[in-house]
Amino acid sequence: MATNQSSPGLNVIALVSGGKDSLYSILHCIRNGHKVIALANLHPEIKSATYVHEEEEEEDIDSFMYQTIGHSVIPLYEEALGIPLYRAPITGGAVDTSRIYRHDAAEQHVSDFADADVDADADETESLVPLLRRIMKAHPESNAVSAGAILSTYQRTRIENVAGRLGLIPLAWLWMYPSLPAPAERICDPGAVREAGLLEDMAASGCDARIIKVASGGLDDGFLWENVSGFGVGGRGGGLFLGRGGEYETLAVDGPGFLWKKRIEIENVESRSGDGGVGFTKLKGAKCVSKCDEEVGITPSDVRRPALLDEQFAALLNDISSVRDDSNIQSEVHRKDDISPSSKWKAGPIHRQTATTWTISNMTAPEAGPSAGDQMKSIVTQVQQALKEFPQPRSTEDIVFATVLLRSMEDFASMNSVYVSLFKKPNPPARATVACGSCLPAGVNVMISFVVDLGPRATRQGLHVQSRSYWAPANIGPYSQSISPLEPASMELATQDKSWVEDYSLRATLGLQHMWRIGEAMQVNWWAGVIAFLTRGENIKTQALVAWELWKKIHSLPNDDDEDEDENEPHFDAWDIKYGRQIEDVVARTWKLPDFEILDTDEVSVSPFLAVEVDQLPRGSDIEWQGLGYQCGSVSLQDHSTKTASIADGKCKYTCVEIREESDLADSLAVAMESLSLRGLSQAVIYTSKRVPDGSFTGQVVPCRSIWGREGKLLAAGIVFQEEIQNGLN
Repeated sequence: MATNQSSPGLNVIALVSGGKDSLYSILHCIRNGHKVIALANLHPEIKSATYVHEEEEEEDIDSFMYQTIGHSVIPLYEEALGIPLYRAPITGGAVDTSRIYRHDAAEQHVSDFADADVDADADETESLVPLLRRIMKAHPESNAVSAGAILSTYQRTRIENVAGRLGLIPLAWLWMYPSLPAPAERICDPGAVREAGLLEDMAASGCDARIIKVASGGLDDGFLWENVSGFGVGGRGGGLFLGRGGEYETLAVDGPGFLWKKRIEIENVESRSGDGGVGFTKLKGAKCVSKCDEEVGITPSDVRRPALLDEQFAALLNDISSVRDDSNIQSEVHRKDDISPSSKWKAGPIHRQTATTWTISNMTAPEAGPSAGDQMKSIVTQVQQALKEFPQPRSTEDIVFATVLLRSMEDFASMNSVYVSLFKKPNPPARATVACGSCLPAGVNVMISFVVDLGPRATRQGLHVQSRSYWAPANIGPYSQSISPLEPASMELATQDKSWVEDYSLRATLGLQHMWRIGEAMQVNWWAGVIAFLTRGENIKTQALVAWELWKKIHSLPNDDDEDEDENEPHFDAWDIKYGRQIEDVVARTWKLPDFEILDTDEVSVSPFLAVEVDQLPRGSDIEWQGLGYQCGSVSLQDHSTKTASIADGKCKYTCVEIREESDLADSLAVAMESLSLRGLSQAVIYTSKRVPDGSFTGQVVPCRSIWGREGKLLAAGIVFQEEIQNGLN
């Protein structure tokens, strides 16, 4: 399945520990068209003034961030790979062990003195800053940094924090790798071991990484100096070597010729035992030796990459082929000249508050002038003042979601440069951004709505992956693009050079998969409902129908309960067990989504759905998904013709009301509002192609070109209500 790989290559600084993952990540940098221009390594402080790596005693410090055993061999990587190596000592320790690194730091950026020595009392993560700054001065073309984190949020977020402060793009090619779909080459290999997928792929790339430390009852010192990648192809250990039953650390000594110009040879490998069943090696006489010219050449294209779509979503894409090719749905909507709402309507700010949520809707500033940047500055002032004047003063840190409506995507940069000034802390709010064109009121180029959480900050859990990987699109700007159909590794729109409907269906499926992966990572087990934003086009009915069929069919796909849970569970590597899980509560695992076991009916299984046509989406996309997920023990679904609802644990209700094209909008709005318990209403949003009568709707307004409901029905409007049910009523 082809994807767009036209983005220019990056100039990468590769963080290397000597372990298998950091070196294997370099292969993926090259595989994805990037150039590794420098190696960076942090090591324990050297006590001796003279550094002789062959005879140096190994010092394995207890670092949460960095592998240090085997560090005396690291200087050889410069010669072995032919890439300049820069090293620095690790200072400080694991001072900030919070899940969100430097959350309360007064300054979130790198100061002018960042290349100075790091304070001995600082967190060990800060040792990276002067090292990377030194490399950036020597290689001003550098614009990215690569690391080998697999499942450790602790490591990934700290590297992302440093990279962001230095203006580098973080790359984490192995992030969630064990849970990703197998590369085509592995699927075709009859001897492949399911549990050892990562090791299988390393072996196929010619990687040679030796075990230099074991720390588990399942692994004794007899495993020392074994080639770990060999265990994925039938050697002893099997799945144990993905870290499930033991802990180990490795040293890469050889790999494919397009990266490894020489291999590392160790003359004397001495196995030793420590306390608690720990076994480790003492390495002496390390040197680089030439490689045989007759060796079978492995090229960058031989480095395996996970398949783009999970098996479930590949089947889903195939399942809708009959729908998208059905000639009966090719009759598109007949567009009237007056279908778009008049620019004469006005939107005033609407405030709505419950015990847990405060929404501020339809904030505009046309009086600031025609510039989107100037209007955004005025809106920033408005929201900061509103937060300050709230009875229990709040800050922008309490904003958890934002909807940004632009007149044109050409205004995105000027708006965004001001928007980012609102959010200085890690984990900014999720955000949806669409361009509505002439549907916005006259003079309004930016309209924003915010959702403010009134609960304790300590109870919030955010997921803000800023690294490029194969898992889901990286964050670009202060919000996630997880719902956009970008190919994660390239951050370009996915395409397969087929018909428009096939390309669109791929992107619709991929975007939904991204939303699913984020949902699973956040332990969502039911989607309250979804909005599919579609870009303006002559095939809009087909676009809406494809989106609906995807949504409907994925809610009818059964969970595969036949497979053993242990086989499905993503595996923690040893590094992550030692340094990640000690301080994290998050455990990556297979998550049922949707979880039909919590559904209280067998008759209805599809959550509310709307498809909304707008003028433009970010990055030129033709579809984005916006879903609200529940973490709950039970779900009730209601289906009353033009009204569907999801109720979680009898407390939270998400209702979608469809107003048919032939209906009177004012009358329908009155009926819809009367049916609600306004006391518990936390949010109300109307998506409409009609002019909303003044005073008829007290909520957020999203003006659209067209709105589509279930089964591809054209609507005059779709309304989403979120309620906090009072005393089990509603």
